[in-house]
Amino acid sequence: MASANDDMRDQLLMLKAANRIALLLSKAQRVEDAVEQLMAEFVELAQADEGSIQLLRPTSPMSRRTLIRRAGARNGWLDSRLDDLLTGWVVKHKQALLTNDLASTLDLGKTAERYAEIRSVLAVPLIVQEQVIGVVNLIRAPATAPFSMADQRLVDLLAREIAGFIEQAHIREQLFNDYERLRQEIPERFGIHGIIGHGGAMKEVFSVLDRIIPTDGRVLIHGESGTGKELIAKVIHYAGPRQAAPFVAVDCGALPSNLLESELFGYVRGAFTSANRDRRGLFEEADTGTLFLDEIVNMPMELQAKLLRAIQESEIRPLGNSQVRKVDVRIIAAASESVRDEMIAGKFRRDLFYRLNVVNINLPSLRERKEDIPILADHFLGTLNRKYGKHIKGFHPDTMTHLAAYAWPGNIRELEHAMERAVVLCQSDRLDQADFPLFETPHAEGDTLFQPRPWDEAIFELKRQYLANVLKHTGGAKKQAAEILQIQPTYLSRLLKNLQIDE
Repeated sequence: MASANDDMRDQLLMLKAANRIALLLSKAQRVEDAVEQLMAEFVELAQADEGSIQLLRPTSPMSRRTLIRRAGARNGWLDSRLDDLLTGWVVKHKQALLTNDLASTLDLGKTAERYAEIRSVLAVPLIVQEQVIGVVNLIRAPATAPFSMADQRLVDLLAREIAGFIEQAHIREQLFNDYERLRQEIPERFGIHGIIGHGGAMKEVFSVLDRIIPTDGRVLIHGESGTGKELIAKVIHYAGPRQAAPFVAVDCGALPSNLLESELFGYVRGAFTSANRDRRGLFEEADTGTLFLDEIVNMPMELQAKLLRAIQESEIRPLGNSQVRKVDVRIIAAASESVRDEMIAGKFRRDLFYRLNVVNINLPSLRERKEDIPILADHFLGTLNRKYGKHIKGFHPDTMTHLAAYAWPGNIRELEHAMERAVVLCQSDRLDQADFPLFETPHAEGDTLFQPRPWDEAIFELKRQYLANVLKHTGGAKKQAAEILQIQPTYLSRLLKNLQIDE
C-alpha cells in the first residue's frame, strides 16, 4: 500500500508541475522567457543537484542550443561539453539515459577524471511525433543517493506531458517573430515612399501609382532590366487593398512551356510521370492576393490562351483534373520588351494584351532620369554603410559627375551593385573614381568589344554597335533597318533612343 501511495504522490507532484509549466508556456511570448522556471520544475521534481535543458530546432539536431543552465551547486559539473555529450547520446538513441557509471557509458577516456565526482546522471528526451525536440539533463552530487528507476519514470512522465506544450510555444514564437519581421519590413521596403526619384519621369510614375493603388485593376509594367518592375508591383500590392494576402511572383521566361503551365495552374497526382502527389499552382497560392507575371512576353502562345481564360472566368483547371477551381487573383504583368510590338508582330495575343493593359506603367531607364542618380547613390551609400558597418561620409566632388555621365545599361540594379562593390572595398571616408572600375572601362569599339566587363554593359555596347552598323548599311533609313531586323519601326526608334544612337 505504501508503494501505491508513493506512486500516487509522485503522479500528483508530476501533474502539478505539468500544470505550472503549461500555464507558464501559454503566457510566455518567447520560449527563452520560460526556460529557467521550466528547468527548475525538473530539478525540483527529480531532487537533482544540477540540471540543464537543450531545446532543439525542428530541422536538425545540429541546430540545437542551450537555453539555460541552472546550477544548484557551486561545482558546475554539468559543463557545456558534458551537456552536449548527454544530449547527443539521447538524440542518437531516442531514449532516456540513467547511469551511475558515466565514464564507461559515454566512453570518456582521459576526460573521465574531470567528471569523477558525479554520482549519477539522468537524461530524458522531449519527444513530439517521434522527433526529439529537446533533452533534459540532470545530475546528482557524491553526497546524495543515485537516481532510481522511479526517478526516471517520474521525469519521463513530466517530459511527455510538457513536450507538446514546448513545441507549440516554439511555433507560436516563430509565428510571432515572422509577423513582427514582416510588419516592420513591408512598409520599409515596399511602401510607396521607398521608391526614390524626383525627376519628371518618376513623378509621372508616382501619379499613376497614387491612382491605381487603391483599386483592384490589372497593371502592365514596362521597363528595361534593372529598372525596378517587381518593386513597383510589390508597392502596388502591399499598399493596396490586398496587402494582407500573398504576393506571388513568377518569371515567365525562366521555365519551359510545360513546366510554366504546371507552375501556374498546378496538377493532380498522376497528371504526368513524376506527379506523385497533388500540387497547388501559383494561381491558388496567390488566391485573394496578387500574382506577378514577369517577362510576360516570353509566355508561349498556347499558354497565353489558358491565362486569358483564367483571367476572364476567374477559374483555373489543374493539369490532369477535369474540375475547375475558382480563384480571386489580381494580375500584375511586366516586360522588358514592348508587349504592344509583340502583339502587332503576332507573337502575343491581342485579346490577352487588352485584358492585361488596363493600366500601363512605363518605367524610365536610369539614362532617362540622370537627375535621380545622386539621390539614389546617396541612398545606397546609407543602406550599405549600415549593412557592412562602414562610416563612409560621401563622394569626392568629381565622382558624382562621372556617376551621372555613365550610361548605366543595367539601370538601378547595376548602380546598386557598383555602389556595393565600392563601399566594401573603399579604404577612405569618401568614394572616388578609383572605387568604380566601370569608369576605367573604355567604350567598346572595334576590337575592344569583347574586353572583360560587366555583362549588362557588354550587352548594351553589343546592341549599340550592331544597330549602328545596320543603320550605316541602310544609309540611315530606319524603315529599311527595321525590315532587316524584323521589328516594328516604332520599336526601333525606342531602341535607338535607349541606346543613345543619334537618329
